Amino acid sequence: MGIFKKLIGMDRNVWIRVIGETVTNSAMMMLMPFFALYLQNKVDSMLKVGFIMAISPISSLFGSMIGGRLADIYGRKKMMVFSTIASAIILFCFSLVDGYGEFLVLSVLLGVSNSFFSPAASAMVADVTEPEKRTEAYGLLRVGNNVGAVIGPLIGTSIYFLSKDVLFYIAAIILGIYSIVQAIYLKETLPSVKQDKKEVDTKIPFNKVVRIVATDHLLFFYIATGIIIAMGFSQIEGMLPLYFKQTLTSIFGKWNPFPFLMSFNGILVVLFQFPISSYLSNKPIGKTMYYGTLLFGLGILSIGVAPHILVSFGLSKIVGLIILLVIYTYYTFGEMVMSPVQTTFVANIAPEDLRATYMAVGSMKWTIGGFLGPILGGFLFDRELGLWLFIILGAGVVISGILYRSLDSKVALREKEKDMAI
Repeated sequence: MGIFKKLIGMDRNVWIRVIGETVTNSAMMMLMPFFALYLQNKVDSMLKVGFIMAISPISSLFGSMIGGRLADIYGRKKMMVFSTIASAIILFCFSLVDGYGEFLVLSVLLGVSNSFFSPAASAMVADVTEPEKRTEAYGLLRVGNNVGAVIGPLIGTSIYFLSKDVLFYIAAIILGIYSIVQAIYLKETLPSVKQDKKEVDTKIPFNKVVRIVATDHLLFFYIATGIIIAMGFSQIEGMLPLYFKQTLTSIFGKWNPFPFLMSFNGILVVLFQFPISSYLSNKPIGKTMYYGTLLFGLGILSIGVAPHILVSFGLSKIVGLIILLVIYTYYTFGEMVMSPVQTTFVANIAPEDLRATYMAVGSMKWTIGGFLGPILGGFLFDRELGLWLFIILGAGVVISGILYRSLDSKVALREKEKDMAI
C-alpha cells in the first residue's frame, strides 16, 4: 500500500517520462540488439562495426555538455523535444544508406541529438522531486525503460528476419510521436531564478564545464570509477549477441539466447526495481553503489566464462539456458541496486542552477565508456578473444565497486567543509 501511494504521488512530468521511456525503449530495443548484426552485413570487419557503434557515444560527449548548459539556460522541455525530433529523422536515414562513411556520419549525428535529451530529462526529474525521493523516481524510470526492454527484443526478433529496415522506420515513427506528446503535455521545470532573468547569457561556457570537472572532486571520482561500468553495459548490450553466436552455436544452434535474456532482464526490473529503489532511498549511497557494483561485475565475469563451461561439459540446451538465467538474475539485481542511486548522487551534489550541466558532465562516464567499450570489443573479437573482453570488464567493474566504499566518507567531508565555509 505504501508503494502504491508513492507511485500515485509522483509528479505528472515523471509519469510522462515513464510512459515515454516505455514506448520509445520498446522501439529502440527492437533495433539495438540487432544493430551489430545489421552492420556486420554492411561493412567488412568487426573493428569497423565497433567503431561505428563507438563514434556515437563519443560524439555525444560534446553534445551533452552543450545540451546540459542550454537546458540550464533555456529550459528542459525545449531540449527534450528537439532531441527526440532530431533522433527520429536520423534513425529514418539509417535505412537509406549502405556505406561505412554514411553510417559513421549518421552515428555522429545520432550521438549528438541523443545527448541533448538525457541531461535535460534527468534534471527535470530532480526539479520536481525531493532529494529523499529521487532514487524512487529514477527507479521508476528504469521500470518504464525495462518494460520496453521486455517487449522490444521479442518483437524485433520476428521483424528483423522479415525486414531489417522496418526496425528503423518503427523507431523513427515512435520517437516522432513522443516528441509531439512532450511538446503538448510536459510542463517546464527550470527553476524560476533562471526563468525570471531578463538577460540570459546565451554563450555556451565550455571552459566552465571543464572547470567543474576539474574542481569538483566528487564528480570527477564518480566519472573516473564509472567509465569501466559503462564499458561493461555497452558490451553486454552490444557485443554479447555476437559472443553467444561464436561460442554457443553447438548448444543452441541458430537460436541466439540473447534477446530472451534481455527480456528476462527487463521482466526482473519491471517486477523488482521500484520496491528495491524505495527500500534503498534512505540508505547511504556509497554503500549501496558498492554492493550493487560488486554484484554487477561478478555477473559480467560469469557471462563471459559461462559459454565455455557449458560447451566444455556438453550440457543440453535446457540446462545451458537455466544457468544463463541464474547468471542474469544476479547480474540484473546488481544493476537494479546500482543504477538509480548513481543518478541520485549526481542530482544531490549539483547546485540548483547547474543541475542539467552536472547531469551532462556526469554522463561523460557513459560516453567515454560507450566509446572505449566497442573499440576494445571489436579489437578482441577480431582476434577471437571475446572471453578476455568480459574478464577485463568484469574485473574492472569489481574494482570500481570496491572504490565506492569510500564514497560516503567523501560526501561527509565535503558537507563538513561546506558548513565550515558558511
